Amino acid sequence: MLLRKKPIELQKQMKQPNPSDLPVMRGYCKTCPFKPDEKGRAQDQQLANIVIERTLFKGHQICHGTEGPKREWKFRCKGSFDHNLVIYERMGLEHLVK
Repeated sequence: MLLRKKPIELQKQMKQPNPSDLPVMRGYCKTCPFKPDEKGRAQDQQLANIVIERTLFKGHQICHGTEGPKREWKFRCKGSFDHNLVIYERMGLEHLVK
């Protein structure tokens, strides 16, 4: 029987990325919940809202569509970054965004 580690234990083992070391995706990945559909709305608004709630003023979303099989962090999510940046700009905080 294989024993699986609990998600919290895995999170403790994962190195936290420095946002400035990870570029923002140039375009939306195919699974991005923020990717506009044919009507210009997010293709998965419910998931996009969850990501916004988790990241706004708290952190960055890693693009899961580009992680690869070993779940290596390569890029930040374009959709999340762009959405949050608009809010930071409206508040005059864009100088804090890396």
